[in-house]
Amino acid sequence: MRRLLSLLLLASLLGACLAPPPPIVVETPFGVVRASSKDKASEIATLLRRLAPQVRALLPGSQDRPIDVWVQENLRVYRFQERPKSVRGFTLLSGEFEAKRIHLQESGQSPWYLAHELVHALIGPSWHTLPGILEEGLGDVVAEKLNREYQKHIRAHRLLNASAFTDGVDLTLRYNEPGRSNRRQPRRLWPQTEETVRLRTQDPVPEGTLLKLLQTPRSELHQTWTEIPESFYGLSWLIVSRIEERHGLEGIHDLCGRAAREGYELVPAEWILEYAQLDAATLDAAFLRTAFKTEDLHTAIYLQPDAFADSLVQALAPMRERFGFRSFFFNSSAALIAADGTELQLKYYRPPLVSRIEKLWGSVADDTAARQLLLDSP
Repeated sequence: MRRLLSLLLLASLLGACLAPPPPIVVETPFGVVRASSKDKASEIATLLRRLAPQVRALLPGSQDRPIDVWVQENLRVYRFQERPKSVRGFTLLSGEFEAKRIHLQESGQSPWYLAHELVHALIGPSWHTLPGILEEGLGDVVAEKLNREYQKHIRAHRLLNASAFTDGVDLTLRYNEPGRSNRRQPRRLWPQTEETVRLRTQDPVPEGTLLKLLQTPRSELHQTWTEIPESFYGLSWLIVSRIEERHGLEGIHDLCGRAAREGYELVPAEWILEYAQLDAATLDAAFLRTAFKTEDLHTAIYLQPDAFADSLVQALAPMRERFGFRSFFFNSSAALIAADGTELQLKYYRPPLVSRIEKLWGSVADDTAARQLLLDSP
């Protein structure tokens, strides 16, 4: 009796600590949406009506079940335990493949976040051999396919995240170098310089993290890493997107089935890397450059203008010693070269890039003679 009373008291205390459900309710055939305002509840309900059946149709081995969505300004299950602001949504589970509900941040890119969380909520037991981190990449790949307006943003964002595993990403910088010996030549004939610039947006992850992640089941993922770093999402997206491009989502699902049939707890890492055509030994900054399409690089500049400016100004240190910012920048045709050879002229990125470069450039060589040299050139 005393034990029963203690359990009832504990249940009562836990119930009192739970965050209250948002007050506005909108019912859909795919689950109930709760939010703090009628407009937000209706908005997310409309998204749920569109995305839930699309996720089920796209994701092999998905479950046909409703899932409720709580839209919150601050994500939390308990009153006094908020999730970090960087977390845009999460799926509360009552069992390994039994989702209780989705918690979605009130602001932000709801179509992306909801599609991602629906993968967590609807994924079925036939995926149980998938390493836990790859479920995150699966969510982003599905979100990308179902929300084309966010495709470029998701790709660039996750590629930049993945660069923590490669100690950055290599960029190719090309410019025409002005000088007194060529001032009578057309600018297109000035000597051309091309060099590799290393872009770093975050600290590198410890060596061996990739294989450790691929050997961690979903049940242990959050025990090992309480909050999943953004870099892990980037790596996961990179792997899953490369498999999907080559074998489709069915190919990833088939790997899980094969692993189960052969008695593996998880799909072996070597199978995953082979399907993704990745080699852990050569996963470096030079390789990651080839993963950036032209539109990915273009979008990345807008996502991380400060990091791009820092890297470019550092690489152009010899030019800073000879020329002022405007003397060099608007006459040298400085450009980043995408992997397919497309030139992205830096002078057209103002804002966000040019103003930051100018601020960092300073007035090291802002001399009248050098500026006049360039102005006189035909």
